[in-house]
Amino acid sequence: MDVFYEESAVAKNTGKQARRWKILNILSYVALCLMIILAYNMIMFIPIGTPEQKGYMEALSLFLFFTMNFLLMAGFWVFLFTWKRRTNVAYDYVFVSGELRITKVFHNHKRKLLTRFESENIMQIGDADSNSYDRLCKDPNVKQVICTSNDIAADGKFFMYILINDDGKKLYVLECRETMLMHIMRFAKRSALATDYVMQDKKV
Repeated sequence: MDVFYEESAVAKNTGKQARRWKILNILSYVALCLMIILAYNMIMFIPIGTPEQKGYMEALSLFLFFTMNFLLMAGFWVFLFTWKRRTNVAYDYVFVSGELRITKVFHNHKRKLLTRFESENIMQIGDADSNSYDRLCKDPNVKQVICTSNDIAADGKFFMYILINDDGKKLYVLECRETMLMHIMRFAKRSALATDYVMQDKKV
């Protein structure tokens, strides 16, 4: 019997995140326009000839001035673009008959598939609020991949970790309801569930 289950982990302060994204987006376009203007001036003032010729040193000075400002503006643009990419981010988790797909969503319109794997390939799954998770985080051979924008799980959800061998050991952390875990365990190995896992309604 086919199983389809979908959840989304949305930032709690979505409105604030959206406004910040718009500001960063405007600033990044302004920086890009200034970069184009500076690049044009760099080309216009490329020094030609020899230092002895009239106007050469003036052209060299202007060329260096515009080049330095171009590099500074380029660094500022990279900073804005990187910050923008980390703002107003959500995650979609889609489970289809044993396969879990994790997608990163940027500003509600651009999507990037982070990974997809079969439940039977899960090495360990459990609650991020546990000793087993802490032990995995201390393992230098395990790379952690956080798939949520929140530090505190939304009502009715918890932080679930999934350890899988995906070109090396990777520890994915999702913010989801326990229903997702129940669906995954229908297809995963019984031994995959962490021995210290406690049902969410029984946690103290």
